Amino acid sequence: MTDIRRRNALGLLAGGMALLAGCSSSSGGNGNGNGNSNDSSTDTADSGNTNAAARTLPPYASMLPTTDQPAYFYGAIDVGTMSTLLEDQGAEAGKEPTDPLVGNPVVVALLSSFGLEKLATSAGFNAYNENNETANGEEQFVYADGVYALVGSYDRDGITTDLEAAGYTLETESDGYAVYADSGSDEIVGVTETVYAYSYPNAADSSFDPAAAVERTVATAAGDRTPKHEADGDFEQLLRAGENSGIACCLYTANDAFASGTLSDDQTSTENGLQFEFGAFEGAYGVHQNLSVTGSDTATARATVSYSSDEVIDKGKLESSLGTEANTATVNRAETTVTVDAEYGGEFARE
Repeated sequence: MTDIRRRNALGLLAGGMALLAGCSSSSGGNGNGNGNSNDSSTDTADSGNTNAAARTLPPYASMLPTTDQPAYFYGAIDVGTMSTLLEDQGAEAGKEPTDPLVGNPVVVALLSSFGLEKLATSAGFNAYNENNETANGEEQFVYADGVYALVGSYDRDGITTDLEAAGYTLETESDGYAVYADSGSDEIVGVTETVYAYSYPNAADSSFDPAAAVERTVATAAGDRTPKHEADGDFEQLLRAGENSGIACCLYTANDAFASGTLSDDQTSTENGLQFEFGAFEGAYGVHQNLSVTGSDTATARATVSYSSDEVIDKGKLESSLGTEANTATVNRAETTVTVDAEYGGEFARE
């Protein structure tokens, strides 16, 4: 992106989330669990085959690191969606979305906003900004393993030179990546030719090591570590089944099902209290959500939910909890995978 487009993208999530935050008041949903007020929701459970053809992996899959924990979470948003939100001049603030098909991706977008604000005020921002060679619209922002990362194309040598000029100290270096520390802010930055990653100590979790987490991320991106999807076939299948445009979020466990503590322990919350809500997915071992916003004030959402066996599938809970604010919602089941699709149209994000 050019400098002006990049500044616009950073400003978008810092102050332009009204479009998504207000979407729930315009969808016409009645909250009765059938998906819309026009009773046009359909249920094609057990007859759908939406996941039969494997899709491609998201472009950032090669940077998602393996960890020692069974639970895994990531969120991502692409620059195209940032631009769509930025260019919408009619959105006004509305009530918080209560539909998890919208609410969970919105929290990802707000989390991304926080991460981009941290970047914009960091001592390393100019190093990132001046050496970003990503083609227009192709950059993506990802949060995974406690690390914020921009995925695109970067002049690694230029970034490292500029980071050192800004006072960053080299911590680790290999042929494919470098990790730096800023003593003034305790920020850790990792760089490859395709990833600019950064993280900070976590005041709520003293065991979190930002330097180790950033190194895992950039070492994975550089091909020095095995990415999560190559080490775990179920995780790879979930990524391939889910849509990856717009805003995406994924919650996964290597165990047979999410523990109740995992679902109740929200990954994050915004200042106004908006939180992730994964309760509808109890009994599943993986959920991949996507929210795509178009320039015509419409949006589509999808949740791909994976279960270890037929016995633990709770289709009724999915139907009653997801798509409650949508114009239309459909539920399809293919073996032990359930897909919920919803459309939000017309006055989306206008009230």
